[in-house]
Amino acid sequence: MDKNEQLIQEVRAKIEKLGLGDAEAAKAIGVTPATLNRHLSFEYVRSDSVAKYRRWLVGDELRSESLLTYDDGREEIVDDVSVDEVPTELLTGPSTKPAQPLRVIDLFAGCGGLSLGFELADSGELYKTVMAIDIEEAMVRVFNDNHPRSEFGSKIGRQADLSEFLNEAEVLAYYLDHLASVENDTQLAEELDRLEPLGLGSFIQNIQELDREFIERLTKIRDSAPYQDQYALVEKTSLSQTSVLGFHNALKLPQPGRGKPSFKVPLWGETRRECSVSYRSTLSVTNTQKRECVARAETLWRQEIDTLRGRVTGSGSGQLASAARKIQNALTLIESEAYASVKEAWCEWWGSREAIRRTLFEDEHFLGQLQRIYRSGRQVHVLLGGPPCQGFSRIGRGKIRSLREQSVHVQSDTKAGDKRNELMHQYVLFVAALEPAAFLFENVRHFQAKVKTPEGTYNATDVLAEAISNISHEGLMYEVNSEVLVASNHLVPQKRERFFMLGVRCDVAEKSEHASPSSWSLNLPTREAVPLKFALAGLPEPVSGTLREEKSRGTDTLLNVQDVHINHDGAPGEYLEWIRRLPSKEGRSKNNSLVDAHCARASRRDDSEFFEMMGPGKRWMDYRCDGNPLVEDLASLVEWLLSNHNGPELAGLTRNRIGQLKDALNGSLSLRLLLDRIRLGAGEEKHHLCAPNYLKKREGNHGDWLARMDPEVPSKTMTSHMGKDTYAYIHPSSPRTISVREAARIQTFPDWYRFGSVGLVDGFRVIGNAVPPLLSTQLALRVGIVLEMGGAFELSSTSIERVTEPPAAKAEACSAPA
Repeated sequence: MDKNEQLIQEVRAKIEKLGLGDAEAAKAIGVTPATLNRHLSFEYVRSDSVAKYRRWLVGDELRSESLLTYDDGREEIVDDVSVDEVPTELLTGPSTKPAQPLRVIDLFAGCGGLSLGFELADSGELYKTVMAIDIEEAMVRVFNDNHPRSEFGSKIGRQADLSEFLNEAEVLAYYLDHLASVENDTQLAEELDRLEPLGLGSFIQNIQELDREFIERLTKIRDSAPYQDQYALVEKTSLSQTSVLGFHNALKLPQPGRGKPSFKVPLWGETRRECSVSYRSTLSVTNTQKRECVARAETLWRQEIDTLRGRVTGSGSGQLASAARKIQNALTLIESEAYASVKEAWCEWWGSREAIRRTLFEDEHFLGQLQRIYRSGRQVHVLLGGPPCQGFSRIGRGKIRSLREQSVHVQSDTKAGDKRNELMHQYVLFVAALEPAAFLFENVRHFQAKVKTPEGTYNATDVLAEAISNISHEGLMYEVNSEVLVASNHLVPQKRERFFMLGVRCDVAEKSEHASPSSWSLNLPTREAVPLKFALAGLPEPVSGTLREEKSRGTDTLLNVQDVHINHDGAPGEYLEWIRRLPSKEGRSKNNSLVDAHCARASRRDDSEFFEMMGPGKRWMDYRCDGNPLVEDLASLVEWLLSNHNGPELAGLTRNRIGQLKDALNGSLSLRLLLDRIRLGAGEEKHHLCAPNYLKKREGNHGDWLARMDPEVPSKTMTSHMGKDTYAYIHPSSPRTISVREAARIQTFPDWYRFGSVGLVDGFRVIGNAVPPLLSTQLALRVGIVLEMGGAFELSSTSIERVTEPPAAKAEACSAPA
């Protein structure tokens, strides 16, 4: 028996002698109940907790100051942190464990922040992410780097465009096919391959054969003389212009080039599973259906061409004018006679693909078979996701229900709001198809704001709630509530505000002891703020490099991090324990003494000197002197001199120089004076930040574009814009911007979570888009309690039983989402 085990036995004996409950003992010792329970089960005890147990055994009081202790023995006393009572309901989950972890699907998953919080809740025994989908390769790569393949070799994360799913049948088919691979469920695979009128394996083979034929046809076209002659005339940089790339991505069309094209295949083309039963090899598609689908393809092509033409005619100068010229150059190829054969091949391929999918997935009998298979123990318990929702449209209830009866998924009207609104409805489609016991929808804080469309002004929250309400069929109903959560109130060292909507299926909600289980789950107890300095503690100076170096290497350089402890379990201590905790699931690296992605952009020398002048918490705009009476009086004096003196010089100054003085006498004068103190590089006449476009930045005009972080308060919100520029995130004590790892810590990703397989730009982007896992895990614990009460722990092995009439006390909540 080692010393720590002996210590824990002494702690257990004292607890029993005093007759203390778990919560009472944890409070007396100064740890959380969850931590105490883990230690009493002889899990690893960290050195800071060992000290607490020893002090408690000998009767010493906990010290009230906050003491950081490093691995090398160095100690640092920081500002007092209040030792408040830890709300036990925040840190504990259900009283029992499900027989098998509850299945979770993460849509628009990014690098997995939202689902990671669920996976780590309650020591990792409560939830299991079985599928995560995102459209971006970098996001999926990071997700899969941190989620090992299933024991059967299948990846959890899938790269797919969620806007492609047609209806509930296709959602169910895609999920069940994925589940068969992830869980190596051979019985499920065989059931899917015996479906009528076409087995799923045969369907996938048919789709992939169409993809192969399309690539072969496209390769022959590219090898033809007319195509090659026309392609040779095009400026190749034009084909990499954003709008031109967007045209090809929207159509799932390979970029122009020579030889065999690379192909990011659409839905089903990427699936890799052998068909277990060759039940039927083909599906009968009517000529009418085929013609209609090809006609839709031609319409889609014309719409995307019109969009490109609109970019050419748009007004602008500088980069906008250059982009318009490049688009026009690309259009000379895309609209050429030689490219007409590409269009014909694409329309035939896309139309054939669409015809097979619609024929199969719009078959009511096929949907019924999928639902039977799904409800026989393959259900999803929790659906997560945060689709981008830049625009919103309202669709009439009658239209939705009419189309639902035809098994046709509703697409938003293109004239009503932003096209990306469809993604919100795709999320609702997954809710309708998978019937999860609970769903959690996350979005930006301003999701609640009113959105203008050609058809009126709508509240996005109402649109989503209405869409959720409209999926109700066959007794499927949800009790729904929404809340804006401020991350800094919940142990996250960041002032991030996000909108969350939680729905609990009514057959689960009606068994809860809470009047509104969805509202209770979102109403997290408020905690003291965790200052930024705790997120940065223990990290060494990062690796830095030029942009060229960043592109040529990933961020996978490993650096040692010192373990940091705090002498009590207030919010900073809980945060640090979370960041430094080891992963609980097998298959993940258990070494968190090394961190990757601790890489920062190399700043310009002159900018670094300016960073050193800035005080913590100060922004660019804070160094302006707008409204200063002295500056205003000087400006008036120089104006008077210019108006009343017509000579070529005055006091040795030319009129041109006096005019320059006049232009400098405004709120940016103080910034100019600071920048003038910085030594110039060879050939420079003035500091590059003295350019008018920088000096004009002030309150309301991106005046915080350059800002130094304050270590004593939570950080500002991490955003995906960090991929382009991190000047808004200057380290509080070093003359540099923050690293990818520091951003990850601020987002509460544990140190073992890896970002090193993507470059610095993508690293910042995937982190900025994420949900803080530490916030997510608190929601996961409460959702788990609700699901336990509602009997959802047994749903992995039983069929769903819906309530057609919710109890009177909850009928209003279930029928009218809040």
